Amino acid sequence: MAPKADEITLTVPRAPGFDGVAHLVLGGLAARLNLTVENLEDLQLALDAVFDRIAPGSEDVTVKVSLRDGELETRIGPLLPALLDEIECEANDGELRVRRVLDSTVDDVHVDGQWVRLTKRVATVG
Repeated sequence: MAPKADEITLTVPRAPGFDGVAHLVLGGLAARLNLTVENLEDLQLALDAVFDRIAPGSEDVTVKVSLRDGELETRIGPLLPALLDEIECEANDGELRVRRVLDSTVDDVHVDGQWVRLTKRVATVG
């Protein structure tokens, strides 16, 4: 039997100020798992890239974070099709789009239904 992953699920309204709640939860997880500051900052930047493109007043957004075998997996959703299309688009026009931010901060980006899955290989402190 595989060991159970450390996992946190957070559902927040898509309203101003709740991005900070997600950051606090991620910070607590990083401290608990002894992740490096760089890993935490990368995850927060990736989360912000997605959250910044969700229309205010949209439905609640759920963030699921789990640690398995040295990889931190973050799932965000449900997301609207337009945002999912933007995440899947790998534009090479030099503009700073959501996909470019995600590719710069995590190791793998995958759209799965109405969710985006971000995977980052992590290092721990000490």
